[in-house]
Amino acid sequence: MTNPITRRSFLAGTALLGADLLLCAQPLARPQHSCVIVGAGLAGLTAAWRLSSAGWKVTVLEARNRPGGRAWTYRFPQAPELSCEMGGEWIGKEHTRMLAITSELKVPLEPHAYHVWLLRHGHLYTPGNWGLSPQSKAAWEKFRATYAHYSEQEKRRLDQYDWWTWLGKIGYTRDDRALREIIDPTDFGESTRVVSAFSVGDEYTQGDYANPQATDEMDFHVRGGNSELVKALIARLPAGSVHLGKAVTAITQNSARGTVTIEAGGETFTADSCVFTAPATMLNSIRWDPALPAAKAEAAEQLEYGRIIKTQLLFDRRFWPAEDFSLMTDETAHQFYHSTFGQQGQRGILCSYACGDKADVLAAQSKVERQQQMIRDLAVVSPKAAGALLDSFDQPWQEDPWAQGAYAVYRPGQWFRVRPLLAAPHGRVLFAGEHIADWQGFMEGAVTTGEAAAHHLLHA
Repeated sequence: MTNPITRRSFLAGTALLGADLLLCAQPLARPQHSCVIVGAGLAGLTAAWRLSSAGWKVTVLEARNRPGGRAWTYRFPQAPELSCEMGGEWIGKEHTRMLAITSELKVPLEPHAYHVWLLRHGHLYTPGNWGLSPQSKAAWEKFRATYAHYSEQEKRRLDQYDWWTWLGKIGYTRDDRALREIIDPTDFGESTRVVSAFSVGDEYTQGDYANPQATDEMDFHVRGGNSELVKALIARLPAGSVHLGKAVTAITQNSARGTVTIEAGGETFTADSCVFTAPATMLNSIRWDPALPAAKAEAAEQLEYGRIIKTQLLFDRRFWPAEDFSLMTDETAHQFYHSTFGQQGQRGILCSYACGDKADVLAAQSKVERQQQMIRDLAVVSPKAAGALLDSFDQPWQEDPWAQGAYAVYRPGQWFRVRPLLAAPHGRVLFAGEHIADWQGFMEGAVTTGEAAAHHLLHA
């Protein structure tokens, strides 16, 4: 019998191995202590930090005009003392590498778990007064117990289903599936009808899925915002290591010389190795010599990233019912949560986090229309919302040119087929990023794969 596999422990002949290590299928030649890193997100900066600390010369190329990638803290001009996140947000209790890195860099964390309210069919339910039916709870516990003994073959079969269909198959009522369709897309970036049942189920069976108050890895937050972590990582690199506004157009490997040359922003950068940390959506926009294997290029075309828009709303007073306020809703805004939870001041920020079709609807609206939509959705919470709004700022990640979505979404049949192809090295180029991580979709996944790529280069 094969060893059990999970999203966080995946063998299956891929380039990923347990213990948070990403190992190459083919060993690189003896490194010459230089590396060009594509992408100044958390994966790229973590890899650069680990390599630079070991004496390597590192060059980080970032297409955007700011570092951080999808970790991006925003401050309203009207309230610069308050911070909110336009991208990656939380650190969970099980995110061991993020906890270790923030501690090592002396970046302070603060508790950030919410109590969840529900707005459904126009009725507002307080925390503890809504949840799944006894039938669905029993169905879940039965599946959870059975899943603990699933073989690799059974998990691969699970990957062929979407999560909506699978919940019905194991005995969820249709009403409870509709409830989970409100909640679950905020974790995986798309409707339960299009996400692999394995990618969802493997994570949820390891948590308190039937409890609507489960923190679901939303336990801690970087004090002052995730850009503080980005700044701390850059501060550990030699001055001038990070080059902004350098979109990569070509990557050429010279096997005779043992070098990799990257063309970006009208310049060329040459090193002994490369760590590519940009989203998979960027792979086929680059000219590769030698060309990427056809299967890898096709995998990059097939992997899609979640449609998510974050709309931060600044209010002149905190009218919501609790400091740890979070609201799941069947309205267009999808989810609200208190972005300035724990931050001092009378003013406060609520974030609307909308996924899938709802994200596209909001992204197509004007700023004023979005504000009006949010106020309508919040009217049930408090009639004070309309009079308290000062401003809003939003980021539709599906329209971002350098990611084309918020984070990777694995559809039925893709986890065991597409992911290993994207993780596999290409000559002297290693790959990292949340899309190939066991902790896929989290900042934990980004830093884990960045560290793993650096670990390989240091021990090749």
